[in-house]
Amino acid sequence: MPVYLDAIPDVAPNIKRPHIRRWLWLLVVIMVVGSGLTFWFWREAREGLIFWFMALGVPFCLWGLLFGIRRFGYKCDQVWAASWDRERAQLLEQETRRGQRFAWLLHAGVTTQLGSGADKLLNAVEAATALAVQLPRQGSVPLRHARLAGFDDNRRVDDFERAINTIASRLKPMLAEIPADVPCWLLVNAEVAGIPDVDERVLPILVSQTGRPCRRYRRQGLAAFDRWLDEAWKTPAILVVVSAVVRATPQEGEGEAISYQLLLNRHHPGFPDAVRLHRPEKGSPASLAKILDRALLWCHLPAAAVKGVWTTGQAVAQGGEWALACEENQLALNRTEDNRDIDQTTGYTGIVAPWLAITLAATQAPLGGSQVVAAETGTDEIWIVGITTGDSTGIKRDLL
Repeated sequence: MPVYLDAIPDVAPNIKRPHIRRWLWLLVVIMVVGSGLTFWFWREAREGLIFWFMALGVPFCLWGLLFGIRRFGYKCDQVWAASWDRERAQLLEQETRRGQRFAWLLHAGVTTQLGSGADKLLNAVEAATALAVQLPRQGSVPLRHARLAGFDDNRRVDDFERAINTIASRLKPMLAEIPADVPCWLLVNAEVAGIPDVDERVLPILVSQTGRPCRRYRRQGLAAFDRWLDEAWKTPAILVVVSAVVRATPQEGEGEAISYQLLLNRHHPGFPDAVRLHRPEKGSPASLAKILDRALLWCHLPAAAVKGVWTTGQAVAQGGEWALACEENQLALNRTEDNRDIDQTTGYTGIVAPWLAITLAATQAPLGGSQVVAAETGTDEIWIVGITTGDSTGIKRDLL
């Protein structure tokens, strides 16, 4: 579930002390008025203990009662403010630690027009390989876009199931290393033209190929990963993410891809090269600086430790907001070498885009240091997520 630190109330207002000078002036006024009224209305001899008590003692006692009530209220407000700030600090710390939850990315893979393998795609992105102009599956007008091999109308279902079988075969030996009693969740993000039930086809293939029981996670995108972090935090759990997009009639600058990720919310000694995928933060183009700052907080990562940025989507690549956000958060990055727009090579892949960028960042992180991904997933919707290699959060998790 998202962490809304902004929803936490502000600190208690400053409690002002009673102004002694004002209260002394009030004492003078009360004494003068009280004495004057006593002299004015007193019908007997103006002498004796009772007279002077009424003239001086009663006004002074009245002032003392009022001042005592004000002082008592001041102390009560102080106790309330201290209690409020203490509980607020506890809530802020609790929510911050919840925001700093993460999962281990044990393995990831991609298939694009360039072929299979994250390393191959990483080299192409670093070499700034541009999209090619080619004919789409449907239509006669060439477009600048990326297209997966196969997936023609008459064999689209077979090609998709073959791709899922390949993914399952690669995941099988890795899932076998994880204890069988660890529950497994499947998150599917797929849009394949001509296959309306594409989401339902993945689970049976995965279960039959790996022999591991798995349940479908009925949410999509990074929002699903965000929620899964909290729902599965108390016990070890696996999350398999499968994403695919195949378009019949692509637009200029779009692309197709298939990706998969194997996530575990506990450290596993059998995967020494695993990296940490931290909680994503969602925002809009107008709030890029704020959500970048929040994403760095979830990573418990100083800005100077970020060594690379991977972006996807026009809202991030155009307009200058992303460069301004990096500047405000003091990310010391080379805009040409450390800030990579993967759409220039893969095309914008829609629902696969954030997972494609995460896979590339995770591939680069063990050698290149901590990475940040900024992905546009919809109108006025941008997700930023960090990938780190070390235990930067300080949150200790049990080993499997």
